[in-house]
Amino acid sequence: MRQIKKIAALTLGTLLVSGVCSFGSLAAATGISAVDFSNYSSDASAASATMPATGISTPGFSTDDALDQLFQNSVIVGNSIGNGFALYTKKHADDPVLKNFQSLTANGFYIEGAFEDISSTSRHPFYMGQQRYVWDAIQLMGAKHVFLSFGTTEVQYPSVLEDYQRLINQIKAVNPDVDITVISATYIYPGKYYGTMTSANVKKFNTAMEQICAANGWGFINVADLLADANGDLNPIYSSDEYIHQNDLAYDIWTNSLKEYGLRKLGLA
Repeated sequence: MRQIKKIAALTLGTLLVSGVCSFGSLAAATGISAVDFSNYSSDASAASATMPATGISTPGFSTDDALDQLFQNSVIVGNSIGNGFALYTKKHADDPVLKNFQSLTANGFYIEGAFEDISSTSRHPFYMGQQRYVWDAIQLMGAKHVFLSFGTTEVQYPSVLEDYQRLINQIKAVNPDVDITVISATYIYPGKYYGTMTSANVKKFNTAMEQICAANGWGFINVADLLADANGDLNPIYSSDEYIHQNDLAYDIWTNSLKEYGLRKLGLA
Protein backbone atom coordinates (compact mmCIF):
# COMPACT_ATOMS: atom_id res chain seq x y z
CA MET A 1 0.00 0.00 0.00
CA ARG A 2 2.79 2.43 0.86
CA GLN A 3 4.42 1.72 -2.50
CA ILE A 4 1.15 2.51 -4.27
CA LYS A 5 0.81 5.71 -2.25
CA LYS A 6 4.40 6.63 -3.10
CA ILE A 7 3.70 6.23 -6.81
CA ALA A 8 0.51 8.27 -6.45
CA ALA A 9 2.26 11.05 -4.58
CA LEU A 10 5.16 11.19 -7.02
CA THR A 11 2.72 11.36 -9.91
CA LEU A 12 0.87 14.17 -8.16
CA GLY A 13 4.09 16.02 -7.44
CA THR A 14 5.08 15.90 -11.09
CA LEU A 15 1.76 17.39 -12.12
CA LEU A 16 1.16 19.89 -9.34
CA VAL A 17 2.82 22.85 -11.01
CA SER A 18 0.92 22.40 -14.25
CA GLY A 19 -2.38 21.82 -12.43
CA VAL A 20 -3.44 18.98 -14.72
CA CYS A 21 -3.51 16.14 -12.22
CA SER A 22 -6.46 13.77 -12.50
CA PHE A 23 -6.57 13.17 -8.78
CA GLY A 24 -9.98 11.54 -8.62
CA SER A 25 -8.81 8.64 -10.75
CA LEU A 26 -5.59 8.50 -8.76
CA ALA A 27 -7.50 8.16 -5.49
CA ALA A 28 -9.76 5.49 -6.98
CA ALA A 29 -6.81 3.52 -8.27
CA THR A 30 -5.09 3.47 -4.87
CA GLY A 31 -8.21 2.73 -2.82
CA ILE A 32 -7.75 5.85 -0.71
CA SER A 33 -10.61 7.05 1.48
CA ALA A 34 -11.17 10.31 3.32
CA VAL A 35 -9.71 10.91 6.76
CA ASP A 36 -12.21 10.79 9.63
CA PHE A 37 -12.31 14.20 11.30
CA SER A 38 -15.38 13.44 13.40
CA ASN A 39 -13.48 13.43 16.69
CA TYR A 40 -12.46 17.06 16.27
CA SER A 41 -14.70 19.98 17.16
CA SER A 42 -15.13 22.91 14.81
CA ASP A 43 -15.59 25.20 17.82
CA ALA A 44 -12.76 27.70 17.54
CA SER A 45 -12.65 28.14 21.32
CA ALA A 46 -11.54 24.54 21.68
CA ALA A 47 -8.28 25.39 19.94
CA SER A 48 -7.62 28.93 21.07
CA ALA A 49 -4.24 28.24 22.68
CA THR A 50 -2.41 27.82 19.41
CA MET A 51 0.75 29.77 20.09
CA PRO A 52 3.66 28.82 22.35
CA ALA A 53 5.04 31.51 24.60
CA THR A 54 8.41 33.14 24.09
CA GLY A 55 10.87 34.53 26.56
CA ILE A 56 12.31 37.11 24.18
CA SER A 57 12.89 40.57 25.61
CA THR A 58 12.72 43.67 23.43
CA PRO A 59 13.46 46.79 25.53
CA GLY A 60 14.63 49.63 23.32
CA PHE A 61 13.94 47.68 20.12
CA SER A 62 11.75 48.82 17.27
CA THR A 63 8.99 46.47 16.15
CA ASP A 64 11.08 45.44 13.15
CA ASP A 65 14.08 44.77 15.39
CA ALA A 66 11.96 42.64 17.69
CA LEU A 67 10.55 40.61 14.79
CA ASP A 68 14.01 40.21 13.29
CA GLN A 69 15.32 38.81 16.57
CA LEU A 70 12.32 36.54 17.08
CA PHE A 71 12.44 34.92 13.63
CA GLN A 72 16.19 34.36 13.39
CA ASN A 73 17.11 30.83 12.31
CA SER A 74 13.68 30.03 10.86
CA VAL A 75 13.00 27.42 8.19
CA ILE A 76 9.94 26.59 6.10
CA VAL A 77 9.41 22.86 5.47
CA GLY A 78 6.88 21.78 2.89
CA ASN A 79 5.81 20.92 -0.63
CA SER A 80 5.20 23.10 -3.68
CA ILE A 81 2.94 25.51 -1.78
CA GLY A 82 5.65 26.03 0.82
CA ASN A 83 8.18 26.25 -1.99
CA GLY A 84 6.22 29.16 -3.42
CA PHE A 85 6.61 30.93 -0.10
CA ALA A 86 10.34 30.10 -0.01
CA LEU A 87 10.78 31.70 -3.44
CA TYR A 88 8.80 34.72 -2.25
CA THR A 89 11.13 35.19 0.74
CA LYS A 90 14.12 35.43 -1.60
CA LYS A 91 12.48 38.38 -3.35
CA HIS A 92 11.98 40.17 -0.02
CA ALA A 93 15.36 39.74 1.62
CA ASP A 94 15.09 43.16 3.26
CA ASP A 95 11.96 42.21 5.21
CA PRO A 96 12.66 41.81 8.96
CA VAL A 97 10.84 38.47 9.09
CA LEU A 98 11.39 36.95 5.65
CA LYS A 99 15.14 37.57 5.59
CA ASN A 100 15.51 35.03 8.39
CA PHE A 101 13.97 32.09 6.51
CA GLN A 102 15.80 29.17 5.01
CA SER A 103 13.82 26.50 3.17
CA LEU A 104 13.47 22.74 3.03
CA THR A 105 10.78 22.49 0.35
CA ALA A 106 10.31 20.47 -2.81
CA ASN A 107 7.62 19.97 -5.41
CA GLY A 108 5.92 16.65 -4.75
CA PHE A 109 7.26 16.36 -1.19
CA TYR A 110 4.63 15.04 1.21
CA ILE A 111 4.34 14.12 4.88
CA GLU A 112 4.65 10.35 4.70
CA GLY A 113 7.29 10.68 1.98
CA ALA A 114 9.55 12.39 4.51
CA PHE A 115 10.23 8.91 5.94
CA GLU A 116 10.99 7.18 2.65
CA ASP A 117 14.51 6.11 1.74
CA ILE A 118 16.53 8.77 -0.03
CA SER A 119 17.06 7.79 -3.66
CA SER A 120 17.27 9.18 -7.17
CA THR A 121 13.46 9.16 -7.33
CA SER A 122 12.65 10.45 -3.85
CA ARG A 123 11.40 14.00 -3.27
CA HIS A 124 13.31 14.95 -0.14
CA PRO A 125 14.44 18.61 -0.15
CA PHE A 126 18.04 19.39 -0.95
CA TYR A 127 20.40 20.98 1.58
CA MET A 128 24.11 21.58 0.98
CA GLY A 129 23.89 19.97 -2.44
CA GLN A 130 22.13 16.73 -1.60
CA GLN A 131 18.80 15.30 -0.55
CA ARG A 132 18.51 14.86 3.20
CA TYR A 133 15.90 13.88 5.74
CA VAL A 134 14.39 17.15 6.91
CA TRP A 135 15.19 16.50 10.59
CA ASP A 136 18.86 16.03 9.72
CA ALA A 137 18.92 19.12 7.50
CA ILE A 138 17.30 21.17 10.28
CA GLN A 139 20.07 20.06 12.62
CA LEU A 140 22.80 20.90 10.09
CA MET A 141 21.46 24.39 9.42
CA GLY A 142 21.00 25.14 13.11
CA ALA A 143 17.37 26.15 12.71
CA LYS A 144 15.47 27.12 15.84
CA HIS A 145 12.00 27.83 14.44
CA VAL A 146 10.39 25.26 12.16
CA PHE A 147 7.32 26.22 10.12
CA LEU A 148 5.57 23.33 8.36
CA SER A 149 3.32 23.68 5.32
CA PHE A 150 1.51 20.47 4.36
CA GLY A 151 -2.02 19.08 4.20
CA THR A 152 -3.83 20.32 1.10
CA THR A 153 -3.08 17.25 -1.00
CA GLU A 154 -2.74 14.87 1.95
CA VAL A 155 -6.34 15.18 3.16
CA GLN A 156 -7.00 12.17 0.92
CA TYR A 157 -5.06 9.94 3.32
CA PRO A 158 -6.90 8.64 6.42
CA SER A 159 -3.64 8.75 8.42
CA VAL A 160 -2.76 12.36 7.65
CA LEU A 161 -3.16 13.63 11.24
CA GLU A 162 -1.08 10.78 12.67
CA ASP A 163 1.52 11.17 9.91
CA TYR A 164 1.86 14.89 10.63
CA GLN A 165 2.39 14.27 14.34
CA ARG A 166 4.91 11.54 13.57
CA LEU A 167 6.89 13.95 11.39
CA ILE A 168 6.87 16.67 14.01
CA ASN A 169 7.89 14.23 16.74
CA GLN A 170 10.78 12.99 14.60
CA ILE A 171 11.96 16.56 14.00
CA LYS A 172 11.78 17.20 17.75
CA ALA A 173 13.59 13.96 18.58
CA VAL A 174 16.61 15.05 16.53
CA ASN A 175 16.22 18.77 17.33
CA PRO A 176 14.72 18.96 20.84
CA ASP A 177 15.20 22.71 21.20
CA VAL A 178 13.32 23.81 18.07
CA ASP A 179 9.86 25.26 18.31
CA ILE A 180 7.21 24.06 15.90
CA THR A 181 4.58 26.06 14.05
CA VAL A 182 2.12 24.54 11.59
CA ILE A 183 0.88 26.80 8.80
CA SER A 184 -2.64 25.78 7.85
CA ALA A 185 -3.30 23.82 4.70
CA THR A 186 -4.82 26.13 2.09
CA TYR A 187 -7.94 25.64 0.01
CA ILE A 188 -8.48 24.58 -3.56
CA TYR A 189 -9.49 26.68 -6.56
CA PRO A 190 -13.27 26.61 -7.17
CA GLY A 191 -14.33 23.54 -9.14
CA LYS A 192 -10.90 21.87 -9.06
CA TYR A 193 -11.60 19.16 -6.50
CA TYR A 194 -10.23 15.66 -7.00
CA GLY A 195 -11.82 12.84 -5.04
CA THR A 196 -11.66 13.63 -1.32
CA MET A 197 -9.25 16.51 -1.88
CA THR A 198 -11.85 19.24 -1.31
CA SER A 199 -11.82 22.59 0.42
CA ALA A 200 -14.34 21.30 2.97
CA ASN A 201 -12.01 18.46 3.93
CA VAL A 202 -9.07 20.87 4.11
CA LYS A 203 -11.05 23.01 6.54
CA LYS A 204 -11.85 19.96 8.70
CA PHE A 205 -8.18 19.01 8.63
CA ASN A 206 -7.17 22.49 9.77
CA THR A 207 -9.66 22.42 12.65
CA ALA A 208 -8.28 19.08 13.81
CA MET A 209 -4.65 20.08 13.34
CA GLU A 210 -5.12 23.32 15.25
CA GLN A 211 -6.44 21.39 18.23
CA ILE A 212 -3.56 18.92 18.04
CA CYS A 213 -1.09 21.81 17.99
CA ALA A 214 -2.75 23.39 21.02
CA ALA A 215 -2.57 20.11 22.93
CA ASN A 216 1.13 19.69 22.17
CA GLY A 217 2.33 23.26 22.63
CA TRP A 218 2.95 23.78 18.91
CA GLY A 219 2.01 26.99 17.13
CA PHE A 220 -0.63 27.23 14.42
CA ILE A 221 -1.19 29.99 11.87
CA ASN A 222 -4.45 30.01 9.91
CA VAL A 223 -3.79 31.59 6.53
CA ALA A 224 -6.40 29.46 4.77
CA ASP A 225 -9.42 31.47 5.83
CA LEU A 226 -7.70 34.73 4.90
CA LEU A 227 -7.26 33.42 1.36
CA ALA A 228 -10.78 32.02 1.02
CA ASP A 229 -13.66 33.25 -1.10
CA ALA A 230 -17.28 33.40 0.10
CA ASN A 231 -17.74 29.68 -0.63
CA GLY A 232 -14.68 28.55 1.29
CA ASP A 233 -12.47 27.86 -1.71
CA LEU A 234 -9.16 29.46 -2.62
CA ASN A 235 -10.08 32.94 -3.80
CA PRO A 236 -9.12 33.19 -7.49
CA ILE A 237 -7.34 36.50 -6.90
CA TYR A 238 -4.73 34.58 -4.88
CA SER A 239 -4.27 31.74 -7.38
CA SER A 240 -1.27 31.38 -9.65
CA ASP A 241 -2.51 28.35 -11.61
CA GLU A 242 -6.27 27.91 -11.03
CA TYR A 243 -5.51 24.94 -8.79
CA ILE A 244 -3.79 25.03 -5.38
CA HIS A 245 -0.73 27.20 -5.94
CA GLN A 246 -0.61 30.84 -4.93
CA ASN A 247 0.72 34.17 -6.12
CA ASP A 248 2.57 36.99 -4.38
CA LEU A 249 -0.69 38.57 -3.20
CA ALA A 250 -1.33 35.40 -1.21
CA TYR A 251 2.19 35.33 0.18
CA ASP A 252 1.78 38.97 1.23
CA ILE A 253 -0.98 37.66 3.49
CA TRP A 254 1.24 34.82 4.72
CA THR A 255 3.83 37.42 5.66
CA ASN A 256 1.36 39.65 7.47
CA SER A 257 0.07 36.60 9.36
CA LEU A 258 3.61 35.66 10.41
CA LYS A 259 4.20 39.18 11.66
CA GLU A 260 0.94 39.26 13.62
CA TYR A 261 1.81 35.86 15.06
CA GLY A 262 5.24 37.13 16.08
CA LEU A 263 3.89 40.30 17.64
CA ARG A 264 1.44 38.27 19.73
CA LYS A 265 4.27 36.06 20.91
CA LEU A 266 6.17 39.20 21.89
CA GLY A 267 3.17 40.64 23.68
CA LEU A 268 3.07 43.58 21.29
CA ALA A 269 -0.33 42.87 19.75
